[in-house]
Amino acid sequence: MTDPFLAALPAFGKLPAPVLAELSRRLVLRKYRKGEPIFEEGAPADAVHLLREGLVKAVKHSPSSEISSMEIIGPGQLFGMIAVMDDKPYPVSAIPLSASRAYRIPSRSFTALLADHPDFSKHVYSAVGDHLRQSQELRALSSETAERRIAHVLRVLSKSMGDVLPLRKADVAEIAGCSQETAIRTLAALRKRGIISSGWKRVGILDPRRLRELAEQD
Repeated sequence: MTDPFLAALPAFGKLPAPVLAELSRRLVLRKYRKGEPIFEEGAPADAVHLLREGLVKAVKHSPSSEISSMEIIGPGQLFGMIAVMDDKPYPVSAIPLSASRAYRIPSRSFTALLADHPDFSKHVYSAVGDHLRQSQELRALSSETAERRIAHVLRVLSKSMGDVLPLRKADVAEIAGCSQETAIRTLAALRKRGIISSGWKRVGILDPRRLRELAEQD
């Protein structure tokens, strides 16, 4: 039986029906607690992962042992594929920000899909480009104001998760690289301006245009 979640994704939905049905039978869906690494920086890249539920951050340690968020991964997104495609260790750690579930696709199975199915490969390479752009944008924003970093984080997440984001204020602070107090003040200011709404474990996007302007301002 074909997994409807896989079939609805652009990359997997392009696979021939028998291949998708076989993949649906073989893939293992694993549960992860908040903070439990899905994989760690420097470990052998033995699988690609596909997030079904939850939210995951990709983080990297600098030579001075500081940790920086490199990417935010939402449901329906592949991660870990760059290392598998390069046959190198994982360059980052993948850490759930909330209880999450993710499929584990063994490296050999993933590379076979790339080799045998051009449409699947095309979508994967496009996803790789998105991953690289997002990590570059986060690095470029590291010296910007907290407001701009938070606006960027909310905008990126809304693209993959919609206009209601299951985020706590502490999650926003962690991803944007600021203190929780700063995140609370910034989110309150955005709420007063009618750009977002916020509640228990959620942030709603009310004005995407103004949020984009904040994220992209010079």
